[in-house]
Amino acid sequence: MNIKNIKYLALISFFTLIGCNDEEFLTEEAKTFYTTDNIFSSGTQVDQSLITLYSADRRMRTANNLFGLGVFQGKGSDTFVAPAFRQGQNFSDYSQINPDDGRIADIFNLHYQIISYANTTLEAANREGIEFDTPEAKAYVIAQARFFRGRTYGSLAQLFGGVPIVEVVATEPKFDYTRATREEVYQFAIDDLEAALPDLPEMTDQPGRVVKGAAQHLLSEFYLSLGIETNNEAAYDKAIEYASDVIDGGIYSLMTERFGSRADEPGKDVYWDLFRLNNINYADGNLESIWTYQKDFGAFTAGDGNAVLEHPRYWMPVWRAIPGVVGVEEYVGGRGVAFFIPTPLTETIIWDPAISDGDIRGSETNIRRTILYNDPENPDQLGKEVAQEDIDVAEAGLPGSIYPIFEKFTTDMFEGLDQGQNRSNIFRDRYAIRLPETILLRAEAYHRKGNNQAAADDINMIRSRAQSNILVAPEDVDIDYILDERARELFGEETRWHTLLRMGGTVAVDRIKKYVQHPWVATSLNFNFNLWPIPQGAIDRNKDVVWEQNPGWNR
Repeated sequence: MNIKNIKYLALISFFTLIGCNDEEFLTEEAKTFYTTDNIFSSGTQVDQSLITLYSADRRMRTANNLFGLGVFQGKGSDTFVAPAFRQGQNFSDYSQINPDDGRIADIFNLHYQIISYANTTLEAANREGIEFDTPEAKAYVIAQARFFRGRTYGSLAQLFGGVPIVEVVATEPKFDYTRATREEVYQFAIDDLEAALPDLPEMTDQPGRVVKGAAQHLLSEFYLSLGIETNNEAAYDKAIEYASDVIDGGIYSLMTERFGSRADEPGKDVYWDLFRLNNINYADGNLESIWTYQKDFGAFTAGDGNAVLEHPRYWMPVWRAIPGVVGVEEYVGGRGVAFFIPTPLTETIIWDPAISDGDIRGSETNIRRTILYNDPENPDQLGKEVAQEDIDVAEAGLPGSIYPIFEKFTTDMFEGLDQGQNRSNIFRDRYAIRLPETILLRAEAYHRKGNNQAAADDINMIRSRAQSNILVAPEDVDIDYILDERARELFGEETRWHTLLRMGGTVAVDRIKKYVQHPWVATSLNFNFNLWPIPQGAIDRNKDVVWEQNPGWNR
């Protein structure tokens, strides 16, 4: 996607709505101000404005260094946590999480910035005098903007519940935004996505652009969320319908055979192939790839600071802390510093042979658990398995830093080493939506309707591709099993907090207490919640109305 003519777009959006943190900006008299009246003169320029939407969404969803180092990726949930030696840099000490938490405010505000970009694009596209090459080109621009606005409101509903619905570009300070209900926000998101659907293409030759399948997936997810919120079986039917459009539509299918750029390498498997460079996009032959975030070393070196995945740095262990294990090379997963670590759930529990015998996703090919000495200065040890006492030495110095290497988060072919890179980053595209998640959404909707046979059939599609020797029986399907299967398949891909919080009840709290084995969880998670707190700054800025804080956070 071309970035030309886009540098002034941020000036168009008047961030006085929920997200403005600068009170002086509300009263400053602008000498020169860019608006949709004087920035856009053609449909091509409006299409360029979409790049800001794509970029902001990608940044929010994939940048590990945002929001307290990975909150949005699920840190502090039942799948990821901070190691003990980084207790002060975590999202698992719930005494640190409150309505004044800057991380919560940043997430809330960035959602509304994306909504503001979407509203700006929609207003510009519909302005009199803006001409597009074809009516279809205009319709596609509008559809993409509505897609992002719908997606973002659905995300807000999952995380924060009822929030203000803003459909127009703000042109003056406003202090009386009112909160819609969570149900109303879900419905608004659904309406936007359904309006976008007819004008989204089935496929595209522009990697990273949204397609119909992405909208259908989100419609399934938000109808499922709406059904949970309202206990409405008709919403579950719609979730099943939209998921089935993707699953059975003839475009997407699970990859069951080796494929892609390294398919001939022995000792690997199809799940390993799914996370290799040049294998991520549908155009690469990956038929389960529905929508991807574009990451590329060339774009990174050209100035796109978000065209990178910092997974090796943040998600890899510190095996080099073990006596007799050295280096920051491919063998140890790169230059890991252990900001994210798997919980007992994702490290061991879901891979119990009684549940996952034969499952390639938990095999040594995809989760490297065996640590070998590699220090050439100790030839008598070289190549032998590391003794437990040496692991204990490392753990004593950096508690929580020694854990398995999940190959989906790293590579054995680092790029840019001759240009200053140090194996902290990888430069490959990242899934935004992958077909197994759609299948698991449908399985959950079936389960909630009471059709556990259909739910089991869907789950077993994924388990069969994983070559698991154990398939799930209908009587064993429940929400915990579905969440566990999501962790097996989508660990590090799904936005886990969205998944847990949309479940309602005490699902999130119960699973965190069960699987996050840190002492500060037991002492700080002493209350129930199924939404994050509304930032106090947003409540204060809307001084002309009363916003109630979400339950559990008035402490």
